[in-house]
Amino acid sequence: MINYVIRLRASVDEQGALIKALLTHPMESGFRKNAAGEVAPAHFITEISLRINGEEVTTLRTGSGIATDPLFGWRIAGVKRGDTVTLAWRDNLGNSQAKDTNAQ
Repeated sequence: MINYVIRLRASVDEQGALIKALLTHPMESGFRKNAAGEVAPAHFITEISLRINGEEVTTLRTGSGIATDPLFGWRIAGVKRGDTVTLAWRDNLGNSQAKDTNAQ
């Protein structure tokens, strides 16, 4: 079983917020072979959404070409200290994860 973790940080400055998210996920493309020569089944994040105070800011449609444990970053104007930042993802096997943090 995979232990999915989201590390989420939102740092506010005069330009808004710098939001960084590190996602623990295998991001297996479905093309790589293991040591036995068998193709490892595809397992990758297909959608990532970012919300500020419950309002959707962006949704990314992703695919198998992203590295294991990907790091994403956004610069969002208008975010204030204390605003709630929520990041959620879903993968091709139906797994999902979400995390909230307050902008600092």
